[in-house]
Amino acid sequence: MKYNSKAVRLADVIVQDIWSGNYDRGKYLPGEDALAENYQVSRTTIRRVLDILNKEGVLIKEPNRGTLINPDLKQQTAKPATTGKTVTIGAVWAGFPDAMTIGIADGIKAFASENQVGFQLFQSPEGHAKVLDYLHHLQEHDISGIVILPYNFDGYADVLRHLQQRKIPMVCVDRPVEGVDLSCVEVDNAGGVYRAVVKLLVTFRRPVYYLGAEPGNQTQKLRYQGYCQAMNDGGFEQDVKRCTLFYPSTDNDPEFWPVEKKQEPPYAAALKFLRNAALPVSIMAMNDYAARSIYRAAEELKLRVGRDIMLFGFDDLPLASCLECPLSSIRQPRREIGFEAAKLLCEEIAGKVTRPVTKILPVELIERESSGTTPDSTRRQ
Repeated sequence: MKYNSKAVRLADVIVQDIWSGNYDRGKYLPGEDALAENYQVSRTTIRRVLDILNKEGVLIKEPNRGTLINPDLKQQTAKPATTGKTVTIGAVWAGFPDAMTIGIADGIKAFASENQVGFQLFQSPEGHAKVLDYLHHLQEHDISGIVILPYNFDGYADVLRHLQQRKIPMVCVDRPVEGVDLSCVEVDNAGGVYRAVVKLLVTFRRPVYYLGAEPGNQTQKLRYQGYCQAMNDGGFEQDVKRCTLFYPSTDNDPEFWPVEKKQEPPYAAALKFLRNAALPVSIMAMNDYAARSIYRAAEELKLRVGRDIMLFGFDDLPLASCLECPLSSIRQPRREIGFEAAKLLCEEIAGKVTRPVTKILPVELIERESSGTTPDSTRRQ
């Protein structure tokens, strides 16, 4: 089933209503008629929205009972049945639960279950202060070591250096911490973007634009490096600066963590560019949130992704395949990231790994209609 952008946007709104407390996690949503009336849309749109949120794991459909809001989306520390073992892994990060962090947590849980170790998750959507406070008081939580998704934010490096001095085993996921030598499990960010950009260059023989945040953390830097390298190798080195569409990074600002807010900076940049762009254009978006903002800008300008705009995202979030024109994206092995991070952490706890290790996992190029690079797409052009 394909979803129109109205259903996609409403799905994001309902998620934010859950986090704001309008609906209680672990309880049932109102019925379809009530939701349709509340949001002034048809029941057909509500059914599409519920299907999207079921696929994302936000909701759980229970036949003959209703639609349950997933209680596992709770933010406080959770202790599964594996606690009480001699080793307990802690997972710590800021931000709202999304496909990325849920997938990583699932991978850690899978490793913990298979290896009979404990697991605790601490996630704060309210900002970095609570995460840093949790790390400062880690000894109170009976944690053997931590998996952390760090931010390029004042305080992280200091507290992690302090924990390192106390010999607390730690593994980063997604990106390392500048100035702190820790093990890290990440993906081939540069290589993934490189492959997607080369695909667009070879297919259409024109420069590719890059829509992304001003590089701050390592992930952002590597993705932009992959873009620049592909443009250089493709003979478009002189176009890189002109084709770079940066917007302000909001990675550290909790105000922009909700999905609707997260898309505002890339949406503004995409709208400004597309108003005067010579069509058709090819765009590499830094992530799927930036890519989705291009759909929104295109809709406002009455343009079509897959015809006027050839587009790749990065992450392959669940909604990528649900958009009206399915989004081509670079798939991260989210669950494997968590599993490998937990495995590496336990090896450090056991003393089998004594020096920091970096594991780079491969990514997968997923081609759908948005990029115009599939065999069916190229035949139609």
